[in-house]
Order: sequence, then structure tokens, then C-alpha cells
Amino acid sequence: MKITRKTLIKTLTAGLITIPSFGKRQIEKDLLGYKAEFTDAWKRSEEYTLTVFNQMPEEKLGFRYTPESFSFRTQFVHCITFTAAQLCGRLNILNPYEKTVPSFWAKLSKTDLENELHKFYGWVLKTVNETKSETLLKPEDYAGGSIQIWRFFYAMENHIIHHRGQAICYLRLNGVVPEGYIGW
Repeated sequence: MKITRKTLIKTLTAGLITIPSFGKRQIEKDLLGYKAEFTDAWKRSEEYTLTVFNQMPEEKLGFRYTPESFSFRTQFVHCITFTAAQLCGRLNILNPYEKTVPSFWAKLSKTDLENELHKFYGWVLKTVNETKSETLLKPEDYAGGSIQIWRFFYAMENHIIHHRGQAICYLRLNGVVPEGYIGW
């Protein structure tokens, strides 16, 4: 097969035109995969968070192992309020918890706080699934470096894991044997 200058120019031009659109389609496909993976992981996180939370008797929600430590209740309230503030600040969206005051959280029954945890987990899922690809790929300052926003959702999950682990210690300090770990 003989390649002419005209054929070569057409082939190269067509390739240069299609590469950006192919690359964009691949990124969109990858982000759809990310959203599906994150959704599965986030649902498992919610399940395990609620398993840990529900093991503490209601009368012990105010338990602190030292006066300056978070209470058991506050471990979970902090997960909600900190994660929402961090995501909203980076995504420039309305924070559904911005106007909640500490007294609001202190008055909630165990069932009410469990419902707030459900709403929070649902809000994060909705947020990640409604966030545009360009935004998910945007780099953000984090922990002395920079990560893309899609990775920041996992960083917030890591923060929740930290506090959930502390809550497990609170259970043990109150004679509650924690239920087994729920993995992926």
C-alpha cells in the first residue's frame, strides 16, 4: 500500500481531532466507574458506622474517657459536620449543616441522631453523583499537597474511619464487645 502525502495529512488530522474527544469519553467512563465504586464503599461505610453507633446504649451517648475528649455522640456529630464543611467548601455548594448549633445535636435522641447519620450518608452520595466531571478532576490543596476532588471524598471517608475506630474504643470502655468488622 502506497501512502501519499495527502493520505498521511488526512490520517494525522483525523487522529488529532478524535484524540481529545476519545480522551474525554475515557475520563467520563472512568469517573462513572469511580462513582459506582464510591457508592458501594460509601454504603458499606454507612452500614458499619450505624452498626458501631447502635451498639452504645442511649444513656451512654455522652460518655467521654477524659473531660477533654469527644463524647461518643460527638464522634459521630463531628463526622457529619466536618465532612459536610470540607466538601461544601471545596465544591462551593450549600452546607446543609451550616446553621446547626451544638445544642441541636445535644438534644437529639439516639434514634434522631441515627436518622441524621442516614441523611448525611445520603447527602454525600447525592453530592458525589451530582458533581460534574470537571469538578471531580479539579485539584485541591490537602494535607500539604494537592489531590483531585474525587480523591477528597475518600479522604473524608478515611476521617470517618478514624472516628469510628475511636468509637469502638468507647464501646470497649463501657463493657460492650463490638460486633465484627464489616468489610467491603
